[in-house]
Amino acid sequence: MRMGKKIMLLAVAAVFLLGLCACKKAEVQIEDGGIVTDLEVSTPSTVEEILKDAEITWKEGDEISPALDTKITEAGKIVISRKNTVKLTADGATREVVMVGGTIGDLLEQEGITLGEKQHVNYKLDEYIKDGMEVKISYSYSIEVVCDGETYARETEAEKVGDVLEELKITLGKDDRVTPAATEAVTEGMKIVVNRVTFDTVVETETIEYETVYEDDSSMAKGQEEVSTNGENGEKQVTYQVTYVDGTEESRETAEETVTKEPVNKVVRVGTQEESSGDSGRSVVSKKAFYDCNGSGHGYYEITYSDGSVEYEEF
Repeated sequence: MRMGKKIMLLAVAAVFLLGLCACKKAEVQIEDGGIVTDLEVSTPSTVEEILKDAEITWKEGDEISPALDTKITEAGKIVISRKNTVKLTADGATREVVMVGGTIGDLLEQEGITLGEKQHVNYKLDEYIKDGMEVKISYSYSIEVVCDGETYARETEAEKVGDVLEELKITLGKDDRVTPAATEAVTEGMKIVVNRVTFDTVVETETIEYETVYEDDSSMAKGQEEVSTNGENGEKQVTYQVTYVDGTEESRETAEETVTKEPVNKVVRVGTQEESSGDSGRSVVSKKAFYDCNGSGHGYYEITYSDGSVEYEEF
């Protein structure tokens, strides 16, 4: 009876020892999108069991090596290559690209893109691809910016003129001008000019020139002229809205005019009387009007004849 119990205990111990031997530990390295994790796992275990124990999930399209049903019996490495969809922008066009695993450099190689001397990508070439990434290939341009009396020569990867101004921390006023426009695409050798535009109100006193008015006078010989009223210039105050570009006047518009002194027109009397000859054969040479000083408008004419005689006639 004792012998039987002893045999049974030995059998149980043997099974236990066999179990210990069968469930040995092993170091397994898991590489997932460039991230490496070291685990100690019980062997034998399948790849699927190991990943589930490590709470690592996967989706359709992901590639796992070795395969999920592979039994791991010793130290090894499991590599997960994720299926990723990224947006790739090159030459101004954006497209979606599907790639399983790999780095930015691998993506460019897959798409047949070789970076030129002035081309750049917005991620490091050895960075692993992640789902939803937006990968942009840009160019650097040698440009010149003129603003506020300064000239800036620089290399830029900016796409638009407005982006260049943001890089230089140049703030535009609502009336300032940019050439080319802020929405224009940057090109190699481009010169960007910023003009500061300001306005001011200017009031100036200006002369109103008098006009000359000619009046026919039948009492004067034809061809004779006489100034009856002297001309006098007037004055006006003019308000201008002046536009300045970088401190220099560009244009002005009249906003308001106020006449402060009316001009007095110059009046010239022009004779229209035809020459006539009497029985004596004399003719009128000149006929001058002389006005009374009292301002009544009356006076007299001094008439000179061809024979040298002079007569006076009241009016």
